[in-house]
Amino acid sequence: NYVQSVMGHLGHCKAGPLKKVERCLSKLENDYHSEAFPKSAKLLDLVRCSVTFNTLEQLLVGYEALMQHMKNENQTSVKLARVKNGFLDADYDGGYRDIKVNVIFNSSMHANTRMVCEVQLILSQYLNEKQKIHKLYSIAREQTFFDLVVNAENTLQRSASSMNTDFKNLQFTQVVNFGKDVALKCDEKLQKKKNGKKK
Repeated sequence: NYVQSVMGHLGHCKAGPLKKVERCLSKLENDYHSEAFPKSAKLLDLVRCSVTFNTLEQLLVGYEALMQHMKNENQTSVKLARVKNGFLDADYDGGYRDIKVNVIFNSSMHANTRMVCEVQLILSQYLNEKQKIHKLYSIAREQTFFDLVVNAENTLQRSASSMNTDFKNLQFTQVVNFGKDVALKCDEKLQKKKNGKKK
C-alpha cells in the first residue's frame, strides 16, 4: 500500500469503502446541484483512505512526507492533483476539519489506466467529531431531499389544480335536452294539429 509505506510509521492508515452509486447521486443532487456540467467531475473520493494522527505535529510531518514523495521524479505511480486544507477554512465553526489530498494514481499493470483518489489526513480527536457530525449531516441531507420532494409534489398539485380549472371552463354546458325537450315540442305540435282536424 502506497500510503502505508509513506505515512504508516506516523499514523494509522485505513482504506475507506468504495463509494456507492446511491451516495454518489445524492452528493451530486445535494452538494453539487449548482455546479457546471459535468457535475460528476466534482466526485474525487470514490476511492479513498484515511491516515489518523495523534498530534498536529505528526499530521504536518506526514503531509510533508507525502508531498515530498510525490515530487520525487523516480516514482511515477502517484502524482498530486489537489489539496483541500480544512484547517484554512475561513468559515470554520469549531467542528470537524482535516486535510484532503487528491492524488492521481497510475496503474503499474495497465499503462493507460489512471484514477483520482483521496487521502484524508485526520487528527484522532477530530475522528470522533467526524462520526458525530456525519450523523447530523445524514439527517440534514435527508431533510434536504424531503424538502425537494415536497416542493416538487406541491408544484405538481398546483399545476394539476390549474389544469382542472382550465378544463372546467372548457366543459360543455347542456342547454337543450334533445331526448326530452325537442320530443315534447314535436308532440305538442302534433297534438294541436289533431285537435284542429277534430274541430
